Amino acid sequence: MRLVNPTIKYKKSYLKLVKAAKENGDISEMGNAYREGENFDVMIKRLNNRAKGKNISNLDVPSSMKWIIENGEVVGTIDLRHILNKSYFERLGHVAYYIHPQKRKRGYATKALGLAIKWYKKMPINKILITCYSDNEGSKKVILNNGGVFEKSIQDKNSNKIINRYLIDISDKIFPRVSWFTTNRSCNCKCAWCYANDYKGKKDTMDYNLAKKYIKELPNIGVRKVILIGGEPTIYKDITKIIKMLSNERITVSMASNGIKFSDYKFAKSLVSAGLNNINISLKGTSEEEYLQSTQVYGLKKAIKGYHNLKKLGANVSISYVLCSKDTNKVDELLTLIENNKLDNVSFQFYKPSIFTNEYNAPTIDDLVSICSYVYDKFENKNVKYSIEMSLPLCHLPDNLLNNLINKKRISTCCHIGKGKGIIFDTNFNILPCNHFLNISLNKEPIKPKQIVEFWNSEISQNFRKKINTYPTKKCSECDQWSICGGGCFLRWLSSSQPKQ
Repeated sequence: MRLVNPTIKYKKSYLKLVKAAKENGDISEMGNAYREGENFDVMIKRLNNRAKGKNISNLDVPSSMKWIIENGEVVGTIDLRHILNKSYFERLGHVAYYIHPQKRKRGYATKALGLAIKWYKKMPINKILITCYSDNEGSKKVILNNGGVFEKSIQDKNSNKIINRYLIDISDKIFPRVSWFTTNRSCNCKCAWCYANDYKGKKDTMDYNLAKKYIKELPNIGVRKVILIGGEPTIYKDITKIIKMLSNERITVSMASNGIKFSDYKFAKSLVSAGLNNINISLKGTSEEEYLQSTQVYGLKKAIKGYHNLKKLGANVSISYVLCSKDTNKVDELLTLIENNKLDNVSFQFYKPSIFTNEYNAPTIDDLVSICSYVYDKFENKNVKYSIEMSLPLCHLPDNLLNNLINKKRISTCCHIGKGKGIIFDTNFNILPCNHFLNISLNKEPIKPKQIVEFWNSEISQNFRKKINTYPTKKCSECDQWSICGGGCFLRWLSSSQPKQ
């Protein structure tokens, strides 16, 4: 059995399924897999758009419709929702399936849900919510056979029937596919706010020969992407060799940089040729004067030149800008800079605290929500690709704004700690909870390359993630966005920034 995207190859078999559903009187249970009077080609296009979050209503969510194929025949459909809005969270859950009336009670639904779980392991969620009516014994068995754990029963306001809710935990089923490498803590800027300013580590540069041993192990443990961070990774002396080595292991290489050194076209070409795929350039100001004041160097023009050099070389490059106050003038100035310099890909981030810095000047969550709303209004109709990395609880955003950001795929959540979706190595290959923890690692003793997975699944690591998951309130765990939100940046919890009640 396998799950496939709807395709003309199985058109005849699919239409037989539709006919059987109509004859059985339960065609409505096929949900988005069928619409009365819809042309087949139009349906395929609609479902493809829905998977991308395009042309869907505010009541719907991005979702991938799959056909359940057995021996070349469509035996059913299964709808895999990427995220949940309030309605899907309360009543419908992540998954909905329909099995051919004459194919039921043969284990097709159980197998299909098992395949769906494997599909969800590639998504940034740690729990799958599945619901069924309390009197549907068949569906209950399907869910329980796939590891579903009963959560609670609720009364469905639409049907007045009782709905059972089940959760399937997939948080620790696989090793993270994404890893961060801290190449060095040194930098060619001197930003006053940098969380690494007070770094007290004995060694702030990654040993190249040690790095080779860990890189060789990454493909064996399932890592598919490495993000190079610092300090400033472009000034690490062996950066080209590290990129080349990762690329040779068929690992996608990304980098977070200030972009200054990429103003040298020859240097930029050497890194892209070595295998650097994605680069995010952080802007430290919207004018050369502001950049100098913030970093003590003239770097804005160089960063912009670096952006265009990388684009010319065919790399995927974006501009990163940190929203750290509700000053709308800063957003206006940024938009002017973007339009004047033809910067067409922007990633907005929120100011995040550090356990090493004083937070008395830190913006409040309400400040950040306010500026987020302004960014959406200002950028949505501009010819600029943009996204917002959300490090605050999503429940603070107005419902309409949140739905628009989700449906238009303008939003991502970046705190991976509690979900265990990413692993960060410092310069000594100790494992950090997140980059803002600097030299506070999870491990007490050095971890050898062959011991990484064992440590990641050890009691120490798992208890740490479980402990973090207790920080958000009970309301968080019952929230329809919990699977992608997780309560926002963990460090905000340590700074006593709580979701609204």
